[in-house]
Amino acid sequence: MESIKRACRYFYYRFIRLQATPESLARGVALGLFISTTPTFGVQTLIALFLAAVLRCSKICAVVAAQLSNALTAPFIFMGTYYLGAVIMGTPFDRTKLDGLLDGFEWGNVWTSGFSAFVPLWEGFQDVFISLWVGGLIVGVVLAAIGYFMVLGIDTKAHMQIIRARKQVERLKRLKQKNAPVYEKID
Repeated sequence: MESIKRACRYFYYRFIRLQATPESLARGVALGLFISTTPTFGVQTLIALFLAAVLRCSKICAVVAAQLSNALTAPFIFMGTYYLGAVIMGTPFDRTKLDGLLDGFEWGNVWTSGFSAFVPLWEGFQDVFISLWVGGLIVGVVLAAIGYFMVLGIDTKAHMQIIRARKQVERLKRLKQKNAPVYEKID
């Protein structure tokens, strides 16, 4: 348990020492969390990095937050976003359809026929993709808002502590200079 606390403390201090404004860090985390819930399988990191560069927010925070959707969490995230999207769209929730999404897909045809290989997949599972996007966008907006305000609050507080500590060090240096004894040169 102590090692988990130590690891959390380590990453907390690494985070607050990033050389960026609290606003930039918070926007980076929000962007990464938003991207992590969209059904952009396998390219979420690249999308987060590109959008972070375009929107001028912390690229490191965006990429790290986009990793919320990984091999362990993706089934839960996408099952939840599919269900939410299906409910909102009014389409029936069919888990077997989601499970069989890529079963009949011929990966070998992608290299020979290009994007036209994806047309049967799109036609067969169009409602699943739309539900995934609708649910993912809604969950993404909520997670992004929560992440933004949490990080902004945490980092602003830490930023202020760092600024206060620097000011105190400067004050101590000035006091030492005022009270420092004056030594005369002896030739």
